[in-house]
Amino acid sequence: MRQPFSWLLRSVRRFYRNRAGNIAMMTAFAIVPLVSAVGVTIDYSRFVNARTKADGAADAATLQALSKNAQPFVNTPTQSQVAQFFNTMTSTIPGLTITSTNVSVTPSVTNMAVTLTYSGTVQTAFGGILGVNSVAIGGTSTAQVNAPPYVNFYLLLDNSPSMGLGATDADINNLITLTANQTSTVSPNVKSGSIPRANCAFACHQHTFDSSGNITGDDLNDNYHIAKKNGVTLRIDVLRTATQQLTQTATANTIQPNQFSMGVYTFSDTFQTVAPLSSNMPTVASNAAAIDLAYAYWDARDAQTSFDTALTYMNGIMPNPGSGTSAAFPQEFVFLVTDGVEDEPVSGASGSGDPADKPTHYLPLNNQPNLANSQTGNVNSKRLIDMIKSSPGGVCDTIKSRGIKIAVLYTPYLPVTSNAFYNKWIGPYNSSPVNPNNISDPANNEIGKALRACASPGFYFQVTPTQGISQAMQQMFVAAIQWVQLTN
Repeated sequence: MRQPFSWLLRSVRRFYRNRAGNIAMMTAFAIVPLVSAVGVTIDYSRFVNARTKADGAADAATLQALSKNAQPFVNTPTQSQVAQFFNTMTSTIPGLTITSTNVSVTPSVTNMAVTLTYSGTVQTAFGGILGVNSVAIGGTSTAQVNAPPYVNFYLLLDNSPSMGLGATDADINNLITLTANQTSTVSPNVKSGSIPRANCAFACHQHTFDSSGNITGDDLNDNYHIAKKNGVTLRIDVLRTATQQLTQTATANTIQPNQFSMGVYTFSDTFQTVAPLSSNMPTVASNAAAIDLAYAYWDARDAQTSFDTALTYMNGIMPNPGSGTSAAFPQEFVFLVTDGVEDEPVSGASGSGDPADKPTHYLPLNNQPNLANSQTGNVNSKRLIDMIKSSPGGVCDTIKSRGIKIAVLYTPYLPVTSNAFYNKWIGPYNSSPVNPNNISDPANNEIGKALRACASPGFYFQVTPTQGISQAMQQMFVAAIQWVQLTN
């Protein structure tokens, strides 16, 4: 019995001492862990890919539910709608099986949130070797959107004769050149004396009159019509276009019906309703085509910019503001667009002392007369050149104290140093330019500083060389919407 056992023992010893074929044997021993490692890598890549796509589907489902096109505050998204969107997207992900999907929709007065939580498994391709046939997967996505703000915008636009200035330096110079041979206005189109019109940077808008001072029509030879015939763009033209473009911006940003309403008003020494407050933006835009330059008076009295009159009427039109969370409680914004120079009839020349030229059917539609005041003139006893008044108790303060926001767009008064009247009465306020590189910095410009004091904090804007009236009004609109969203 010992011989067979001895033979087996010798054979085993020889096997262990034999070095032939060791590479093949070692490879055979290593092949199992190598294949397992490759399989784990492939399965891990499948898992990561499936999880990334599933998370993306969850994000897409929650964001789609709150998108502008979905109108979530009109049609509240349902749990089944969000889940179905998610399940449809994940159904094409290789190896993924969704085992549960839970959706919550949380609406409130100021916002809405949608949360989707999912779980499932990803089938393994090689994990079965190690006894792992699938890997668990899960994730959560939450999207939230603020309730759309409801805002009423009251556009208060300066259409006084100074807005007949050329829109650019080139337009100003063109008009001066075009009017080089312009004749003066004489009787009967002026009550007395004459009005020089040659080499003028302003497109004065004038009527024709009979000897009794009754309007007989438009003076088709005035500087206004010269500008029109020769393609000179005036500030009032830019303002009209910018207003119409703003209605398009409001339409493009509307999420809810009646979310934005807009009214358009112009002022000189009087006040006009161009477009009453309405959420019908195409109608507002159509009415805004009537924005035009105020006419000069027969008696050439000038004094045709009264902030006191304009803002007082505006204050009487606007209701107290709401929270902006519904159409019944909108926030209220005044957009004041002006060159900032007040040229106001005062004392006995204000109110009934500032009569319109007759007959009244030549007046702008919905015209409201100048309001009486007891201020003292400086040009003469009837005329005051000044800046907007922003002191406590003034009309700016009165409006802001009601919670209404005043946004001001300053269209800097371009220096007309060839004009003696400008040099004496307006130049001292306008001797220093605004910061050309900052839309909200008037620097040492006195007119801009006064307007900024009238504006609500953060709502002073000015036209710069790189941003015109239209762009600035767009920025005002965006700032107003963002403010309402943040406060809610």
